[in-house]
Amino acid sequence: MKKPFYKSWLFWVVVVLLGSIVGQLAARNKPDDQTAPSATQQAQRTAAADTPADQAAGNPSVSWESAIKQIAQSDTESAQKADAVLVLAKNYSPSPEELQDFESQIVEEYNAGNYLAHIEDAEYMLVNLFKAAVVESIHSDGEPVRAFASGFSHNISNIFRGTDTVEGTSIKANEAEMDKTLAEMK
Repeated sequence: MKKPFYKSWLFWVVVVLLGSIVGQLAARNKPDDQTAPSATQQAQRTAAADTPADQAAGNPSVSWESAIKQIAQSDTESAQKADAVLVLAKNYSPSPEELQDFESQIVEEYNAGNYLAHIEDAEYMLVNLFKAAVVESIHSDGEPVRAFASGFSHNISNIFRGTDTVEGTSIKANEAEMDKTLAEMK
């Protein structure tokens, strides 16, 4: 199975370089600049907006659905959108019922053959990426549902970022592994 993208040394070099560039640009900007926040910053703010303190204060909360809609509609590159959704998923704590819904929904999308069929629909792809990343982050290593969610999210991420094609060998290899884990889940 292909090594996850975040374990690649090249990924971390790019992250450090981008972080350095963003840090330098931010240091140059004056506080009164009205620059648009990045998709990742929007996702972090959105995730932080739905705290118990906000709810107790009567502040309206922002759902993950609306956060993903904002990210999908942003003018950022696909890779940045995917990264923002992964940040949002990492900080998200679903209820047990919602987690079960996410699990069944990603399996349904895979079985129906839809999960890579709407590549041009950013919101659709990002919602599926979010659900799979949440499922993957909640379950422990060795659980078939985690392995399935991992393959699902990697395939969506690679297709959405444009680093692979639907007929690519790594996509097909992940799908073969996903089929095996589906059999274990039943």
